[in-house]
Amino acid sequence: MDAGSIAAGAWITRLVFVVLVIRALSDGKRTVAVVAVALGLAAWLLLPRVNSQVVTPAVAIIDIGLIFAVLGRDIRLN
Repeated sequence: MDAGSIAAGAWITRLVFVVLVIRALSDGKRTVAVVAVALGLAAWLLLPRVNSQVVTPAVAIIDIGLIFAVLGRDIRLN
C-alpha cells in the first residue's frame, strides 16, 4: 500500500472526481458525467497496463476538465 504525499494526492483526485461527477448529475449535465465516468474508467482500468504511474495524473487532468465543464469557471482558493 502506498503512503505519503503521492498517495494523498491520488486519494484527493479520486475524491474530487466522484464529487464532480455527482455535481454534474445534480446540475443536469448527464452527458458530461457519462463522458467523465468513461474516461475515468479508462484511466483506472487501461492505463495501469501501460504505465501505472500515469493513472493519477490522468485522473487529475480529467478533474480539471470536469471543473470547467461543470462549474464553467476556475476555482478560487482564497
